[in-house]
Amino acid sequence: MPVGSRPDSRPLVCRALEGALRTSVLRHLVVVAPPDGDGVAQVRSALQDVPTGDVTVDVVAGGEDRVASVRAGLGALPGDVGIVLVHDAARAFTPPEVFDRVVHAVRAGHAAVVPALPVTDTVKAVRDHGDVELVTGTPDRAGLRAVQTPQGFLRETLDRAHAHAAGEGRHTDDAGMVEAAGGHVVVVPGHARAMKVTTPEDLAVAAAWVDDEGEASREPCLVVLSGLPGVGKTTLARELCRRTGAAHLRVDTVEQSLVRGGLPEEELGAQGYAATLALAADQLRVGLGVVADLVNAAPRARAAWETLAKEAGSRLVRVELVCADQGVHRSRVEGRAGEIEGHRLPTWEQVQEREWEPWPGAELRIDTGVTPVADAVAAIEEACR
Repeated sequence: MPVGSRPDSRPLVCRALEGALRTSVLRHLVVVAPPDGDGVAQVRSALQDVPTGDVTVDVVAGGEDRVASVRAGLGALPGDVGIVLVHDAARAFTPPEVFDRVVHAVRAGHAAVVPALPVTDTVKAVRDHGDVELVTGTPDRAGLRAVQTPQGFLRETLDRAHAHAAGEGRHTDDAGMVEAAGGHVVVVPGHARAMKVTTPEDLAVAAAWVDDEGEASREPCLVVLSGLPGVGKTTLARELCRRTGAAHLRVDTVEQSLVRGGLPEEELGAQGYAATLALAADQLRVGLGVVADLVNAAPRARAAWETLAKEAGSRLVRVELVCADQGVHRSRVEGRAGEIEGHRLPTWEQVQEREWEPWPGAELRIDTGVTPVADAVAAIEEACR
């Protein structure tokens, strides 16, 4: 059933697939459909217009219960897949950074990882007592977490847990199966939007989110990533654009295109910035978001972006990127490989000689030496809302 009141509203499973595909960690995705005769065909039909990029997407029939359905999904994965995420389609609004946190923790050496939120309500343990329930205890909520998905596992850990639980239908999540098999499970931060849409009230909240997204999408966002070479502008820009569908405008690429087109490099000056600004104006004019990737140290250049946003009626998010750890910054500068034809990368000494002043009024200042890419991108996305 479509969620939201907009004409382009889509089923939850479509939103769940799109959300998963916005992460950078997937290469194969299996959608487990209801086991009835038309389940697979219906899901395939619903998903046919979802762009999947380089990710392989399969649809298979599920089983009689959750355990059997996950096992069916596991069976459809290639044998060389080493990390598996198990995600509920009902948690269709889970932000990409939650996927990234889970995978990062598995890659860091944890065999089973779940995202979760602290429990804020007081929880009571009860037992039946006639026509009412009798409270038998009040757990300390400081040690309680409300678990979400995606849950991440080493493939062999999940396979072993399923073999141990064969024939049991009591498990409500795969992490519980790992625990029952004697394994350890760790927790990473979840997100309020990763709620499970199961009740009419949940559906109303989800519909409001969808409708709010529609309102927000009418105002394209102009994100200007500024910072010295080597602070990670392009890495963040690519991830942000992949998640949001915004246009990535990299001034280095524009400048080298002008040079290859016949403009003498010594005459380049600010023309690369001017061309990038014009390209951004065109994208904003047709309603596309833009992520500008450039050093942008000069006050005049910064003012030009502010003027463009005002004239285009776009939300402006000015992001100042720094890398306070000089050792990390230097290693990045010296370890970069050129990927743009004709572009000469600056040396560490040249980077140190560049003049840089903080951007007054910048919405965000991010130290990329200590902030993971997923968290930085999430902060920028939040600022764009």
